[in-house]
Amino acid sequence: MSKNIFGIKNPAPMLAALMLFAITALISPMALSAVQSFNITAKTLPNGQLAYALGSDAEAVIPGPALFVRQGDTINVTLTNTTSAEVGFSVPGLQDKGKGAANALPGQTQNYTFHANKSGTFVYHGNGKEMLGLFGALIVDPTSGPIDRYIDDNGATVPVAQADIDKQFVLFMVGSTFWGTEISGDGTTQKPLWANPNPGAVENDIVRFHILSVGPGHTFHLHAHRWFKTGTNATIDVKLLQDGTDTHSFTVKAGSGVGAGDWQYHCHLVSHMEAGMHGSFKVAPAGGSGASVVGASPYGRILLGPKDEPGLVTFEVSDEPASWFRSARGDAIVGLRNKDVGLTGPDEDKSLDIKTKSLEVIAPGSSVNFVMSDTNGVHTISSLLWPSGAAHMPFNQTTAYRGGGIVKLDTPGLYVFTCKVHPFMFAAVIVDDPDTVGLDLGNPAADYKIDLVTGIKGLPTSTDLAVRLLKTFFIATAPDNWQDYSTGHWSVKFPTLPVRISGAPFGNIASGGLAAPLSAVLNSDQPIAFGSKPAVPGVGEVWVNTQFEKTAGKYKPGTITVVDASNWTVKRKIALPEINMNNPHNMWTNRDQSVVYQTQWFDNKLTLINHADGKLIKNIQVGYSPSHVMTLPSTDDVTIANNGEDSIMMMPAGTSYVFKALPTQAAGQSTAHPHGHWISADGSKIVTPNISTGDVGIYGSNGGIEARTPTGNNAPGAHPVAIGMMPDSSKIYATNLLHHTLSVLDGAGNLLKTVNLIADYNPITGAFADNDGNGKIAVGVLPIQTPVAPDGKSMVIASMGGQIVVVDTSTDTIAAMLDCDPGCHGANFGAKQGGGYYAYVTSKFSNRLAVVDTDPNGDGNLSDATIAGYVPLVTGGNTATDDTVSRLPGFGGQGVLAIPNVYNGWVQNLPETWKSGLTTAQRDPIGH
Repeated sequence: MSKNIFGIKNPAPMLAALMLFAITALISPMALSAVQSFNITAKTLPNGQLAYALGSDAEAVIPGPALFVRQGDTINVTLTNTTSAEVGFSVPGLQDKGKGAANALPGQTQNYTFHANKSGTFVYHGNGKEMLGLFGALIVDPTSGPIDRYIDDNGATVPVAQADIDKQFVLFMVGSTFWGTEISGDGTTQKPLWANPNPGAVENDIVRFHILSVGPGHTFHLHAHRWFKTGTNATIDVKLLQDGTDTHSFTVKAGSGVGAGDWQYHCHLVSHMEAGMHGSFKVAPAGGSGASVVGASPYGRILLGPKDEPGLVTFEVSDEPASWFRSARGDAIVGLRNKDVGLTGPDEDKSLDIKTKSLEVIAPGSSVNFVMSDTNGVHTISSLLWPSGAAHMPFNQTTAYRGGGIVKLDTPGLYVFTCKVHPFMFAAVIVDDPDTVGLDLGNPAADYKIDLVTGIKGLPTSTDLAVRLLKTFFIATAPDNWQDYSTGHWSVKFPTLPVRISGAPFGNIASGGLAAPLSAVLNSDQPIAFGSKPAVPGVGEVWVNTQFEKTAGKYKPGTITVVDASNWTVKRKIALPEINMNNPHNMWTNRDQSVVYQTQWFDNKLTLINHADGKLIKNIQVGYSPSHVMTLPSTDDVTIANNGEDSIMMMPAGTSYVFKALPTQAAGQSTAHPHGHWISADGSKIVTPNISTGDVGIYGSNGGIEARTPTGNNAPGAHPVAIGMMPDSSKIYATNLLHHTLSVLDGAGNLLKTVNLIADYNPITGAFADNDGNGKIAVGVLPIQTPVAPDGKSMVIASMGGQIVVVDTSTDTIAAMLDCDPGCHGANFGAKQGGGYYAYVTSKFSNRLAVVDTDPNGDGNLSDATIAGYVPLVTGGNTATDDTVSRLPGFGGQGVLAIPNVYNGWVQNLPETWKSGLTTAQRDPIGH
């Protein structure tokens, strides 16, 4: 009688089946699988980037250590986080057996488990911090058979076993930079090649490449070599990697069919190559070393770098106010003390007063890397100034995109980079000659002079213009230096680093160092007040884009501040936390003033807002970096300038969808990047300032290029940024930001005149005089918005250098100059109660609105133009809000809009309820 086992009366057949299953399992590929465990540590590198290390004692590297496993393996990762950021470990494409384990907080350890369910090369990354360096390759080889194949000299297909491989290279495409690792054929030894290296091999070596990407995709191309397209017998020499994470592996015989040489590899997009995304595969002849050339290292010759090798500093491109180009170790830079730069003594623990996170110091031969890790928009990396005669300068990206750039800096001196789309974004790098005393602010071989993108060469760094440029940088990139009227005083501090200017050491720690020349231009501590409000009210409201103001309910900056012009109080703050409104830049309204159209300049959205209550109507995608928005007065259709692209987008009146794009360039021409456009009063013409091509474009409202006129006397880097137009469309005005000029065109686009806005300024001494003989001393440094009054009698220019220039449009000459706050930017006209107009002027780096009356007594003589008063842009006791202001209250004033819209062509379409507050002349500015 058989025994009953676990309720089975006769267990023999079941036991046999179990034995058969076990034997089958033991001989299957799964039975050959193993558990592969890796202890990974996330660390902070000397340049501030983050990186993975294999174990706690190993050096952290970018890319992270390559991990080799077999198909079927279980992968256990123990991650220890020693950084100050929350980081994780993710492997897109493999089964996550840890079910999405959380990121590790600073100081924590977290476990992750994956199943290598398929062979191939996979990205692993930091689950949020990958663009800053937390990425690596996980290579899953098949359990048996060849791991790849290559094409021989005669075109034959040759299978590749692991033992056949002489070298492997991991190349990551991140931002606009390659990051590399060299690995032995069997995978047992690894050597970091760092940023933009030149991998090396000997002719006929069998070389396996692993090409990976994180973030925006790229197209990899290797010259003179071909390989098999994955899963096919087709041969290729270029491969598109998709956005997000993507990989591509292949094997080649080095120099096959072409011999030894330097064979370029790069991203196949010209703009990415232009940004520095290229290197060489160096194939040495038989008997050669085949050594790779290591690229720029985060451990190398940078300030506080520990190793004597070419160094690398990295700037994150960010949407964050002031930190638009933020050093990856920006917090450490701000905290530097005297002893950190070798200055010892009683004051060695004293702060260097570095308020900016956008400054770096490196040695000659090191490199600067820009990566767009914290931005929703597109940007360029472009030189603004550099040491006279410097190699690789100017560095100029002609097309904005989501990438970055890398450039090697060999010549000592000061380099300043900007974004041409958002030209108040700055990064400064001092390349310091170790053989000179003090940090070099110019090329020592050229008597410490600098060159500017505008074409000025050999400018001594001791001149007033050079000092003003430094002042602009240290104010724009340091909120502690912004003009906060709510504090009652303006205290500006500049770094006390010892520097060498124009051929001699200028100052030292005791005498103030760099602070000394800047203080000659700007008092470092002075009392300030918001000032008096205008005595005469305005009509309606003034909507101001306080683009940098931060609120508690969102992580992107920017609000709209609504001013009641009847009593000059802030009636509403609009943050729209539900859409995380990002850097609101410019506005317009529909005909009945019920909808406000708002661009998000560091994003790709146009937002529709209910005028009555400030609530969201809709948020729509229109294209990268939409800057300005206007309606066609003839139809009320909406036009949006895509500053990061090459078009004017059109949206039908009363709808919320984009239906047409008007190209601003002909096919094959360079990207225009249009910014502050304007439209003729009859709606037939759209006029754009094209910042990248340095011209004004005139387009029909139904499409078609009617004229293209260069501005700034064809000077390099003119940077036309905004358009104004006479109410009868007879003249067009364009400001040239970097050339400090105003271009005057007729309605057909013919250049009539160029007004030099700094003719009365001596850039060497800083003296002001009537050099142009017009009887006025007036200066407009870095001019931006330039609206013409609705009646066509005056124009104002908001100049970032701190001036408001009033122009008499009858003669196109400067009539007056008024003081403006730092970062003077936006301007627009609205109706003044009882007749006439106010120009409302905003400033990025202060928190008040200036109200300008260009003709206070109405006699047509603009020489008595004055600031009628100021309006605080901070919340008051009766301010309605949809979120809580948390930082930078009232700062970032840029786009400004008066409601009702009283420009000719638009004012006639107002409903009677809005017209009732206007005079007869204001209702019809040029026809009354």
